[in-house]
Amino acid sequence: MRTEEDTPLSERVLLVESRADETALTTIGQGLPRRSANEVPLFLSYNYADVPVGRSFDCCYRRSDKGDVAWARTTVVAVTQQFGVEWDTIPHGWKTLTVLRFEPEIPALIRDLPEAAAWFDQRVSLYVSDKDTWEARGTSR
Repeated sequence: MRTEEDTPLSERVLLVESRADETALTTIGQGLPRRSANEVPLFLSYNYADVPVGRSFDCCYRRSDKGDVAWARTTVVAVTQQFGVEWDTIPHGWKTLTVLRFEPEIPALIRDLPEAAAWFDQRVSLYVSDKDTWEARGTSR
């Protein structure tokens, strides 16, 4: 178990691989709740700490270009990994299928992500974080 407080500020990012396609939702995500229009199921890579459902972030940005940033309140709505069981956290060190809510709307950076049926189909291409982490990554990387 690793808490956010135990994680350096510049590492507090959700690592987004891709949007989940219908195959993934049928095989892995059957335990997830119905989604609203501004919620997206995403494959996330190995997580930096235990992040609870309900945790909100400020922005998303390209891994290759931290200046290409979309400011949207982004909330963890639901999490699963295997056997269609919904979890109450994104566990440290796990890859997950996670539903994120974007407000006021889903950014183009997210809408334009490729779909995939499983983890590893796509490389990490986007980060989701707070403004402080985005700023820290801009100066430290």
